[in-house]
Amino acid sequence: MQKSAMRRRGWPICTAIAFSALALGACSSAATTGSTSGSESVGTNSSSYRGGTAHLAASQRPSYLVYWDQNEEEDFVTSTGIQGVLLPPWDINGQLCVLPDDSGRFVGGYDPTVPSQHNPGGVFPYKQPPIGEELDLPDGAFSGQTLYVPGPFKLPGETIGGDSPPTASGNFNSNSTYTGCVFDRHGDLLASDIGTAQGQFPPPDDGRLVEWFGPNYSQSCIVMGPTQGGAGPHHVDGTGGLSQPGMLTLADNGDVLLPVAGTQQVLRLEASSLPTSPSQCPGGEYPANDLHTSVFFQGNGTTMPFPAGVAKDPTCDCIAISSFFGNPSIIWVDQQGTPVPGRTGVPGETIAQLGQDPNGFNPFGMAFAPDGTLYFVDIHITCKDNMLTNCGPANYGGRVMKVTFDNGVPSTPTVVASGFDFPTSVTLCIPAQEDCPYPVGHFSLPHSGPSENPSPAIGPPSDRPATAGFG
Repeated sequence: MQKSAMRRRGWPICTAIAFSALALGACSSAATTGSTSGSESVGTNSSSYRGGTAHLAASQRPSYLVYWDQNEEEDFVTSTGIQGVLLPPWDINGQLCVLPDDSGRFVGGYDPTVPSQHNPGGVFPYKQPPIGEELDLPDGAFSGQTLYVPGPFKLPGETIGGDSPPTASGNFNSNSTYTGCVFDRHGDLLASDIGTAQGQFPPPDDGRLVEWFGPNYSQSCIVMGPTQGGAGPHHVDGTGGLSQPGMLTLADNGDVLLPVAGTQQVLRLEASSLPTSPSQCPGGEYPANDLHTSVFFQGNGTTMPFPAGVAKDPTCDCIAISSFFGNPSIIWVDQQGTPVPGRTGVPGETIAQLGQDPNGFNPFGMAFAPDGTLYFVDIHITCKDNMLTNCGPANYGGRVMKVTFDNGVPSTPTVVASGFDFPTSVTLCIPAQEDCPYPVGHFSLPHSGPSENPSPAIGPPSDRPATAGFG
């Protein structure tokens, strides 16, 4: 799907690295330009991290929080309807995943915010390397650590490179963009990289699934990816990889469920076959024969023609699957991938209807509240000439939607928040079960509409990298 005019990215390995303790800046959520005061060591489980719901009195903690990414920032809404900005605009572009160590820290995919976006983050120091997952503190401040696949490609002033090369115009994210993420039962992070999927149909097969090993997340492994062509030993922009991988979730037995839009499938990755150590990834990649995969769900031209998201529904021990287009747009299957009787799907748009109804929606990421309330992102696609070419999110058309149920029948989706450019995901966190990210002190409402892209901040952007990486 083509990039929005206000966005620079599309739809949205195991190399051992010598690890030395990295100080994490314990800065406030307002101090998002790399300044630090105090420190914590990477990989610790410390109650001294600032922010998070743990700093709220028990009576102030909501039942749950829902987070979404949009236009370089991370926003939230509480179960009581309070909305705010968790992470002000600066690079983040993918799903929020909370670390499974009760620290309230979280990760999310990032790529460079450039001044031409007229985004407040465009004058902040570049994180390094240009593409990866950033680790943030519970109050939304950048910790100083990035998770990445090492390589030779850098921005000016950077000392640490990644394996994704820039295009001829200098755009890094056109070859790699991390979108979905999930922590497995070992506490390792898995993230989907859409590769060069920027609006082509069918999508190219250069997407990847990358794993970083806890508790320090300093070493990475390409679990699935291109096998030939492209750039470098990891075949970035090559062939033989995943055809636009989407959001991730775990089945009840710990298997990883991964939608692959280009093949109309949701894959099941057997948990016991995933790597648990960098030593299992010689040469930077996991041997293909060691990974056991199967098709969890197979869509077709009518049903789930472009699967993009998966999420567990706690009220039925089943899995919801979303598709950018198709009617229905969200369906329910059991733990074996078989449609659940009595669960009515959420209506959607056919290809011919894309962009025709201003109230129509195109689901991407999803999350469920404990009572079964469904939240999903409407990425709000438009396509030129009603064809699956030159498609992309409508400017300021993205929304966060909410669905309730009556005996398995979904309500008409209602709008929680709107006016967004390129939202992709929603994540739900329950304070009674873990410390959830939450800002300290005053926070602003989510930016939307033209306020997302004001005039650029005064002064040239800094080419001094923000503290990042392991060097």
